[in-house]
Amino acid sequence: ASITPSTEPLMDLFYHVLGGPQPEVQSNACFAIGLLVEHSEIDLSPQYMHVLGALRILFNVSHTDPSAKPTKDNAAGAVARLIICNTAAVPLGQVLPVLIGSLPLKIHYIENHPVFRAILHLLRTNLQSLLPFMDQLLAVFAHVLDPSGLEQIGDET
Repeated sequence: ASITPSTEPLMDLFYHVLGGPQPEVQSNACFAIGLLVEHSEIDLSPQYMHVLGALRILFNVSHTDPSAKPTKDNAAGAVARLIICNTAAVPLGQVLPVLIGSLPLKIHYIENHPVFRAILHLLRTNLQSLLPFMDQLLAVFAHVLDPSGLEQIGDET
């Protein structure tokens, strides 16, 4: 991919701004990290633990803070992309409770695409990791697929 030569400096930049004070910048960094992991030809899995640590903080912000909602959605999308790209490098026992606990997404429904791809990937390859969360996942699927609700998935999801 054409992004590959710039992967390392971009990852450094995105990781740095994840810790910044501005929620919108953090949100964009989450989204960018996910896309970088997904599209770069460089294996970024050695950096997953550092990235997951930075993303974890973003899941812990207040549910009442409106600026937190898009950040959490983009963090969920980034985590999903890490799972898809290299499941073995993700500590699923620690990550899945946080990821699934953040669902359904609140604002950035475009992130449903990688989130549901990751869930389906785990259903096919690592069902045991999802079994404790089946009730939560069924509720999320029902919410997202509810025809009387907002359109939360596109045709590609």
